[in-house]
Amino acid sequence: MKKRHYILPAAAAVGIISIGIALVTLTFSIKENKDDDMTYHDATAEYGTLTVGITKTAPVTFRTVEQTFDFDIGTWAGEASAALQIEEVLVSVGQQVRKGTALFRFTSDSVQNIRTILQREVFDANRDCVLLEAKQRELHLLTSQEYNSDVINAKYADIMYNNKCAELQKKADDAKKAVDEKQNQVNENLLELTQTQQELANARKYLKEAEAAVSENYDNRYNNAYYYTMYEKTRETAENMVKQLAEQVESLTKKNEILLFEVDEAVRAYHQVMQDLEKEKLAVRMDYDTEIYDSTMASERYDILTVRLDNDLQEARKRYQAALQNIQTFNAYIVRNQVCSKYNGVLSDITAEAGDTINKNDRLATLYDQEAAVMEVFLCEEDLLAVNREEMTKISFSDDSENIYEGRIIKVSKKEYDSSLEEPYYIVTVMIQGDVSGLSQGMTGDITFLTNETKEVLYVPGSAVFREGERSYIKMRNKKGNIVEKNVTTGFSDGVSVEIKKGISVGDVVLIKKCSSPLQRIL
Repeated sequence: MKKRHYILPAAAAVGIISIGIALVTLTFSIKENKDDDMTYHDATAEYGTLTVGITKTAPVTFRTVEQTFDFDIGTWAGEASAALQIEEVLVSVGQQVRKGTALFRFTSDSVQNIRTILQREVFDANRDCVLLEAKQRELHLLTSQEYNSDVINAKYADIMYNNKCAELQKKADDAKKAVDEKQNQVNENLLELTQTQQELANARKYLKEAEAAVSENYDNRYNNAYYYTMYEKTRETAENMVKQLAEQVESLTKKNEILLFEVDEAVRAYHQVMQDLEKEKLAVRMDYDTEIYDSTMASERYDILTVRLDNDLQEARKRYQAALQNIQTFNAYIVRNQVCSKYNGVLSDITAEAGDTINKNDRLATLYDQEAAVMEVFLCEEDLLAVNREEMTKISFSDDSENIYEGRIIKVSKKEYDSSLEEPYYIVTVMIQGDVSGLSQGMTGDITFLTNETKEVLYVPGSAVFREGERSYIKMRNKKGNIVEKNVTTGFSDGVSVEIKKGISVGDVVLIKKCSSPLQRIL
């Protein structure tokens, strides 16, 4: 299959850059009135039990998946030339697709060709089943006939063996006779060629003498016209004779070359026959031995035939079921001549293009799988030992403050070492659970690993804590109702709530941010 990659058009890239510049410009004007565009909800600082968590920051990565053509049509159909041809690419790079979104349309002819082949396979397998079932029913009736036939064949095996050997020897004799006949033709042709060459030499000598006589009498041709004319006719006769004999020599020479080639072919055929003769004699001898053996093993042979027939029938039924499964799978995979996406995601690469023929394992497209969002963080050995790997992690994003996601640890790397800190660490991979359609590639979030330890602490919802660099603060309303900021010192988090070590007291009302403007949320 040809490999072709689609890329975003340059014009689209320029447009995206322009939008980015425009959004950056808007940022300044929006930020000035940030509090005006922000809707807040009240929350109360509480004292209670929190499960200790270890919080790390990491970006979201969507795993890339490749959609390939999963079916080996050639194996199904038994025809290496069977393949589907793409008529039209229905999607583009950067497009978000869902499971079932049509990616490619195949030509009707290629789809129908495959479907016809698969239907024929169903028909052939079913026909084999019917034939084997009929043969199985007839086997009992044929048993006595086969037994009698084996006995008779054994009686006449020696005669049949001698007859077959005689036939084989006749083939060798015929091949040798063909060589001799061709060689005789060559000899006859060579004899005729030699004689003709001698006649040609004599004719050329005669022509030379006639030409000399004509030359000698040329000056006297008017005084002695009779003799001159006679010499001229003699020269013409000699010249025609030389020409005719030369043509005969040329023809005989070519004929001799052909005959020599035919002799070589006959000799090769003879040698091949002689080589095959011994092999065929061995085969005939094996047939002879088989006939003798069959006569003594007739009943055992019947049992073997029965078992073999049962096995063949079982295999035929399996082929029939497999053929049915193949065409059903094909019809489910190719719907209205289209192949659909198996994933929810964003297309990052389209490999196939219109006109390509598709075979098993050919890559069609690459997607960012939106159902396989992961985050990777580094944990020191002490933190990893403290983490409860069976517990779901809590994940929050500043760009999506309303939702708290859960994550499951799916992989922990082997121990590695940090040369700067001289301590071991591990790379922990967490897969985000649930609906991750609101997340995007590279979005940074806080992932909290829960431990088995709990503490009685003062805490507020995690979305109530704002951060600027190393500074952490909450927002409250003063007695006049105006929003004010108050610095706080935070502690651990369970992924939902955050410990407040210093800055506020139990019962204080804090504000939880919630973006009311879609543009503000994007920025």
